[in-house]
Amino acid sequence: MRSRNIKTAEELLALNMLYITNEGSFQMTSAGMKLMKGIEVNKNAAYKRIKASGEWLRWMAEELCAEQGATIPKPAFLGERKAKLVDASDETTKGKETDTWRLHYVFDLFAFQCASMELTSNKEGERLTRHTVSENDIMIADRIYCTMSGIEHVLSNRGDFVLRYKSKAFNLYDETGKRLEALPLLRPLRPLESTDIHCYYKLSTGELRPLRLVAMKKDAKAIEASKRRMENKVSKKQEKAIQADTVELNEYVVLATSLDYTNEQILELYRARWQIEQVFYRLKSLFGYGEVPSKNEDTVKAWFFGKLFLAALCERVLKALSFSPEVEPFIVNIVSAKLVV
Repeated sequence: MRSRNIKTAEELLALNMLYITNEGSFQMTSAGMKLMKGIEVNKNAAYKRIKASGEWLRWMAEELCAEQGATIPKPAFLGERKAKLVDASDETTKGKETDTWRLHYVFDLFAFQCASMELTSNKEGERLTRHTVSENDIMIADRIYCTMSGIEHVLSNRGDFVLRYKSKAFNLYDETGKRLEALPLLRPLRPLESTDIHCYYKLSTGELRPLRLVAMKKDAKAIEASKRRMENKVSKKQEKAIQADTVELNEYVVLATSLDYTNEQILELYRARWQIEQVFYRLKSLFGYGEVPSKNEDTVKAWFFGKLFLAALCERVLKALSFSPEVEPFIVNIVSAKLVV
C-alpha cells in the first residue's frame, strides 16, 4: 500500500504519534497504523510522510503552547530584531549501532521555530562560529558560547549578543589597557539590584574591543540553589573544588552584551531564554526526546516538534483535569486546520 492511504489530518497525526512513542521505529509505526486504524502503510511510506511533517508539527505545538500561555510575547523594544537562542544537547541515536551525537540548534525565541538544526558527532564543540548570523539577529546563549572568537563572529556579521559571562574565558580591561576585575564592582549590589560595567577585551593583536557587562545580584534563595548545584556537580563528576571567586560570581547573573538596551531589557531577554530552556528540559526528561532515532535533519525536526506537541498536549489535558467537553473540539480544530501533503 502507498502513503496516499493517509488521507486526513487525524490519520497523519496518529502516524506521527505512533512514531515518537514507539522509539522512532518506522516498522512499529507501520504495524501500529494497521492495528489501530486499519491503514496499511509500509515503513518507507511512513518514513516519507513523517519526514515531511516537521513544519506541521511545529505549527501545532506553537498553537497549543500559545493557547496555554506557554509562548513568550515579543517585547516591543526589539522592533524588527530577532532574538535567537543558541544551544546544543547530547543525544543518543538508535539503530543497528547506538551512537551519541550532539544536536546544535538555533531557536527563534519569539517566532517559536528552529532557525537551524544540525546533528554532529559529540566531539564537535558548542560555539557561535558554527552558526549563521544575520544583521537583525541577537544571539542569546549560555557561558560555553562566551568566547572572543564567538563574539567576533557575531559582530563581524553585524549581529548582537547576550551571553552568560564566563569569567575564565578571557580577561577584561579598562580603557587604558589595565586588567579589570568584575567582582569588586559587583559586591556593592543588593539582592535583585542591577548594574552595568563598560569594559574591553583584548584581541591577539593587542587591540581593545568594547564590551558591556550587565549584572544583577540574585536573591538569597537563588544563591543557595546555585551553591547546591555547584556542589552536586563537583560531587558527581569528582572534580576539583570550585575556586572561591567562581563561587562568589555565581551569586550574580552576569551577561556580556553588545546591546545598548536598559539593564532591565537585557535581563528580560535572558529570562525569556531560560523559559524556553525549561520547556526543552521538560521535553527531554519526561518524553524521551534525547533518544533521537535518525541523523536526517528533517526526521530530527519531526521527532523534536512531535515530542514538543505531545508535551504541550499532555499539559493541556492535565490542566483540564479530565477529557472535558472543551478539550476534544479544541484538539480536533488544531489538527484539522492544516495538513502536510
